[in-house]
This record gives sequence, structure tokens and C-alpha cells, in this order.
Amino acid sequence: MSDYRHIFASIFKRGLIAAPFLIFGFYMMFRAGGGPAQIFATVLLGCGGLILGAVIIAFPLAGLFAEPSGNLYYPMKHIARPQPIYSIPESKRAKGEYEEAIAGFEQIAESFPQELKPYVAMIDIAIVDLKNPERAGEIFKRGITALKKDADRRALWRMYTAIGSRLNSEA
Repeated sequence: MSDYRHIFASIFKRGLIAAPFLIFGFYMMFRAGGGPAQIFATVLLGCGGLILGAVIIAFPLAGLFAEPSGNLYYPMKHIARPQPIYSIPESKRAKGEYEEAIAGFEQIAESFPQELKPYVAMIDIAIVDLKNPERAGEIFKRGITALKKDADRRALWRMYTAIGSRLNSEA
């Protein structure tokens, strides 16, 4: 939004400068009268005022319309470090390679200790696929100690109990 604030401020400033030229141009266009040479000169002078006013205000208006599409190709937000890649361990889990999937999620948890998703995925694999609630409990304890945000800890607790209830319902 700060970019838009800058654009609107620029439109306002340039609009104040362009307004006299635009008013003059419209005034001359509607005032045209007399002989053909006089009409031509008046209309030409009016067009000059309109064009000058339009040139003054064109740049910020173009920025206003180009900003949304420009952010699509050149976003203003830059990510400081690479994001975790979950697709590799998820594909290993889909293939039935559960230990390799847990190892992949372990790597993500080591590289990104504040990420909640790898702990939830490892607990899910341990309970649902491996049917090992003890291992899931160990992963849960590691996750609770590693996560710093209370909201993430509560979310991990909710997911742990929800996934654990799946094991109890299958029995």
C-alpha cells in the first residue's frame, strides 16, 4: 500500500500543476470562433494545453494502472532465504518410503526450526502409516521444545491429538 500512497501523492501534486493547462486547453477549444484561420489557431492552442496537461499527469497515472500487473512479474516482497521444499518427502511418503520421508522432514525441521508443518507431517506418518504412537510422541516433544510461538505449539498440540485420535478410531 505504501507504493500506492506514493503514486496517489504524485498524481495529486502533478494534477495541481496540470490543472491550469487542462482548463486552458478546454477553454480554448470551446471558445473557438471567428474565421477558419482563427478557429484553427484557437483549437491548435487548446490542443497544445491539453497535451501539455496530459503529459504532466501521464506518468503517475501510468504507474497507478501498471502497479498491479507489475507486481505480478516483479514483486516488491523479497524472501531473504529459500523456503522449505516439502515435495520430496511428501513424494517419498506417497511411494510408501516412510522412513525416507521422515528423514526428509527431519532435515526440514533442522534447517527451519520454527516451521510447524514438518513436525505435523512426521507425527502423521508415525501414527497413520507406521502405527507407532511412541515415535509420534517423541516427535511431538521435540516439536514443542523447538517451536517458539505459543500459537504454533497450540496448533501442534491440536494436530497431535487429532492425528492420535485416528489411531484410536482405527482400533
